[in-house]
Amino acid sequence: MSKEQAEATIYVGGLESKVDSDTLHAAFLPFGEVVNVSIPTDQNKEHRGYGFVEFEDSTDAQHAMDNMDGAELYGRVLRVN
Repeated sequence: MSKEQAEATIYVGGLESKVDSDTLHAAFLPFGEVVNVSIPTDQNKEHRGYGFVEFEDSTDAQHAMDNMDGAELYGRVLRVN
């Protein structure tokens, strides 16, 4: 991962079990062009409660962090950094 990609990728924690990559993509799309969403899964194919959203532009990633940290998604408070 290049430095530019790292600066445009944000961590999203506190995800509810119903959240999938499409849901996460839709939640962060208002802040800019989302180029990739990754939600790691365990051996049972269930996600671990966190994911990563990569934006095309690091400014959009910062805007998403500023606005979504502490926001709720499916009743769970998100940690975004």
